[in-house]
Amino acid sequence: MDRLSRLAYNAAHSDIPGVRAAFASIVAKVDPPSAKAFSDVAIDAKLNAFMQKLENEKLQERMATVQNLRESQKQEVIRKRGYNADQVKALEAIQSQYGLTDWGATADIYATRHPPDDPRLKPPPDQDSGAAWDFPTVPGPDGKMLTFKDYIQDTRRHSNRVARQMIGDFMRKRLPPAFHGA
Repeated sequence: MDRLSRLAYNAAHSDIPGVRAAFASIVAKVDPPSAKAFSDVAIDAKLNAFMQKLENEKLQERMATVQNLRESQKQEVIRKRGYNADQVKALEAIQSQYGLTDWGATADIYATRHPPDDPRLKPPPDQDSGAAWDFPTVPGPDGKMLTFKDYIQDTRRHSNRVARQMIGDFMRKRLPPAFHGA
């Protein structure tokens, strides 16, 4: 009996977190009037519950703010880059694949994988598929452009002559005719 009363006394006055609260809970179930001796435990429990509720509300508020910021960033990227619904689905797939939350970074990855068509790399619209193109050549000794047939007869001699002429023009601080933009 003495050992049990000493154990109860030690549990009631314990500094170990949770032991006093657990003992108070047992006393409240076995002898409710004696539970009044543990009013500090009840107050701590209520205070902890209140603090937890407050922390949860703050966390919910922060989560909502972050979600709103992500949604506004998403709408801004869609508006700026003009993405359609299918492209947005592809962006979301990239985000889930890499665990991204930044819509700008996701859009950059998408743009790298799916570059827009560059009209400079396409032939002019007035040219049909059967158009013939002339190869560029260099000017001859008389200043007129050589035909490609004449140029390929001795490419090294013609290229060296034009290179020396251009270097001489640069040294005299004169732009060669090729830079005049004809």
